[in-house]
Amino acid sequence: MYDSFDSSRNTRRLLLKAGALTLLGAAGLGARAAQPVRMVIPFTPGTTPDLIARLLGPKLQASLGQPFVADNKPGASGMLGMDAVAKAPADGSTLLFGTSTALTLPFVYRKVPFDVLTAFTPITMIGTTNFALVVHPSVPAKNARELVAWVKSQPAPVDYASPGKGTFQHLTMEWIAHLAGMDLRHVPYRGSAPAVTDLLGGHVKLLIMPLHVAAPLAADNKLRILGATRRTQDAAYPTVPPLHQSGVPNLDADAWYAVWGPKGMSRDLVGRYNTAIRAVLNEPDSKATLEKQGVSVQTGTPEELARIAQAEHDKWGRLIKDIKLPQEE
Repeated sequence: MYDSFDSSRNTRRLLLKAGALTLLGAAGLGARAAQPVRMVIPFTPGTTPDLIARLLGPKLQASLGQPFVADNKPGASGMLGMDAVAKAPADGSTLLFGTSTALTLPFVYRKVPFDVLTAFTPITMIGTTNFALVVHPSVPAKNARELVAWVKSQPAPVDYASPGKGTFQHLTMEWIAHLAGMDLRHVPYRGSAPAVTDLLGGHVKLLIMPLHVAAPLAADNKLRILGATRRTQDAAYPTVPPLHQSGVPNLDADAWYAVWGPKGMSRDLVGRYNTAIRAVLNEPDSKATLEKQGVSVQTGTPEELARIAQAEHDKWGRLIKDIKLPQEE
């Protein structure tokens, strides 16, 4: 009788212990599932990748049940933030919200601390932005052809601004100058805001900037838009011609944004993020918000992003070689 009671008591203890361990295990899984995800933005707050990340963060948190935290790490044309992601564990806790400019880094800088094509795991494209070539109103040019003629008539190179060396704006202006045979001098700034300020003040004459940002300034006669960098006509701005058709043949420069993870992320993690991000981006309110920021939503598979990245890398490699742009240290 005693043995039977003792055995029953021991059994109950074992069952209670097992139950407690099961609860602890479940709690551990829940803790891992709720692990914060760091969204690294290798640019300053207020830039397009930053706005995208901050739009997606709360929606992804609601969808996946994990906190998504924006982490701006600007510097060295995006290399500081990218390097942080390249060195992060591939456990899904770190994502990179980057731009197509990342693929040009090895052609612009001699020392890049990671391989732009192999150090990251492609997850999905986000979208594209059309840019515009703009001039200060004092420039006597109403279109790209007139600008080329005016620049060629000047006794010295004409200054143009950019948000920094190696940026989309810098490289696209150099490409335009190369195609049109213009002698321009690059004046790099630390970000878009001071570059735009100096253009509006007439301290520099030319600038590449997002078309949706340029349009209201042009409406107030603070600058003049000469054309868009995308080869095809932008339906949202039917009066702005593509530069390809208005004086700079063969130009087709479209900035795009995407999400990557560190190298070695599992297929399951990549698929989970790809599905969640694409679902959020294709929600009508997300699309409308991004359209106001000049971003046309364009998502896809990780494999499609990998192919686009390779093509972008190869394209700018050829162009920068043709332009003979010197590498920076």
